[in-house]
Amino acid sequence: MAYTVLARKYRPQSFGDLVGQEHVARTLGNAIEADRVAHAFLFTGVRGVGKTTTARLLAKALNCEKGPTPTPCNECDPCTDITAGIDVDVQEIDGASNNSVEDVRRLQESLPYRPQRDRYKIVIVDEVHMLSAGAFNAFLKTLEEPPDHVKFIFATTESHKVPVTIRSRCQQYDFRLIPHRLIAERVGSILDAEGLSADDEAISVVAREAAGSMRDALTLLDQLVAISDDRITADTVAASLGIAAREALYDVARAVLEGDGARVIHAVDGLADKSVDMQHFARQLLELLRDLVVLKLDAGDPAEWVPEERQSAESLIHGIDILELQRAFRATSLVMDEMAHSPNPKLMLEMGLVRVATRPPLQSVSELLARLDAMQGQSGPTDGSSGGSRPRAKKAQATERRSNPKAEAKPEPKPEPKPEPKAEPKPRPARQPEPEPKLQDPNQPIMPATKHSGGFHTSSGDVLTPIRRAALQEWEEMVGRLEKEQPALAAVLEHGVPKTVGPERIVLSFKQGSFYGRQAQSPDSIAAIERIAEQQLGARPEVEIRFDEAEGSTRTVAAVAAQRKEAELEAKRKEALNHPRVRDAMDVFPESAGKLNVLIEAE
Repeated sequence: MAYTVLARKYRPQSFGDLVGQEHVARTLGNAIEADRVAHAFLFTGVRGVGKTTTARLLAKALNCEKGPTPTPCNECDPCTDITAGIDVDVQEIDGASNNSVEDVRRLQESLPYRPQRDRYKIVIVDEVHMLSAGAFNAFLKTLEEPPDHVKFIFATTESHKVPVTIRSRCQQYDFRLIPHRLIAERVGSILDAEGLSADDEAISVVAREAAGSMRDALTLLDQLVAISDDRITADTVAASLGIAAREALYDVARAVLEGDGARVIHAVDGLADKSVDMQHFARQLLELLRDLVVLKLDAGDPAEWVPEERQSAESLIHGIDILELQRAFRATSLVMDEMAHSPNPKLMLEMGLVRVATRPPLQSVSELLARLDAMQGQSGPTDGSSGGSRPRAKKAQATERRSNPKAEAKPEPKPEPKPEPKAEPKPRPARQPEPEPKLQDPNQPIMPATKHSGGFHTSSGDVLTPIRRAALQEWEEMVGRLEKEQPALAAVLEHGVPKTVGPERIVLSFKQGSFYGRQAQSPDSIAAIERIAEQQLGARPEVEIRFDEAEGSTRTVAAVAAQRKEAELEAKRKEALNHPRVRDAMDVFPESAGKLNVLIEAE
């Protein structure tokens, strides 16, 4: 007799045998007992969770000679034929190979006829999402109003590919991933039924590698039974599946969390020698770190560990802060992303885990704030100051105390200050008469000026005469007055260079082709300038607008305002950087020197 694989041999034969899908079994059983069974069902979920099995169970429950009943007898002809897959009134159709309109039309032609023996004619379409758009459309009318003796059961792993018009005509049941514990229990019971033995850790690894699929777990178990001699062990499972043993996994995790980079390299090299899949190992490590976080939070038994494995996990996280576990999880997930885009996953895993292992330790914010407060308390304000910057000598002493604790224990004695001899007063030199201010040539270009007690300094070091300074100030004041009445015109005139500003004549210069110059030439602009000049200077001057190709933009009111604003911002930046708190923080984080950015909010 041909060998039957475990997944088929131990297929559930009643709703009570379904593992992990109790919500579906209970709902269908109640519907059968209440005689409220729908005409179309859609079973969705990942592979190997019981969709097709449940469809067959529903067919047996409806066609059993003792039914309809939620507990079919599995002894009558309909039950045995449906279990064997040879019932003439229960059709199982593969949606991938029968996906055309013609296939649906042939099916529809047989539906009006009564079932040959059973109570219902049941159509099971597996992988229904593979049907073509035309086939789905051909199904619509029949699916909405089928004959009373017809039931449709659709199964799919990709429900989003099923048109909403089909889904709206079906009762949808979502099949969940089967929990690790239930898979392990089912595998253990099958091993007992087969007269085989296995370690608890080996069963746990099989359940974990199944990733929620019962069929995958039984397929792996078939493979392990074939490769094992007497007893299935965890090492046999790891060698057969090409995965890392739990001991190697915990060894790497321990090296990462304890910061031992050398041990990480040796462990990864050992895994490579055993031909372990590095991508799979990274996923295993990430899952372990997640489980360690859950265990540290005491949020339950995250991985349904066997007692020995739980003890190893508890010893691993003893003394490890929860934040360090979270950092390790995050960093390992980034390593996985790097491996996915690298032609050498082993190299990326090795160096990535070394980077995680050698990361600097975390310091809590409360500890850093306490250190800052302590330093602030030790460095009070200097004599005659009220909260200015600390003396540089105290900063150097604080740095020396941190680097050399002995220096703080034995401070050097300060030498007694010696009285300085009083200097004899020098005779005050006779005051020299100030030279008369030298008038500047009007045709000479004006250099950018900065305010000085005796005038404005240019970049060349010359001092502008009071006449030139008064012209610039007069024009700036006039523009300020005009801004209150005509802000648009003031915004134009502040881009002009005042050559002459006086009660008889005002000369403004713009760059050749300037838009602002053309606006200032308009009669309304000239009249407004004359009116403001008469209010400020007491006379109505003649206004002349000039254009010069070589005219710059650094001697305008707008340029002066921009320079003044930039100087104010720079002063605020320096004030922020010299704040005692900021300097204390720079003492704690010396690597931040020269890298601080000061953001000043706009008023």
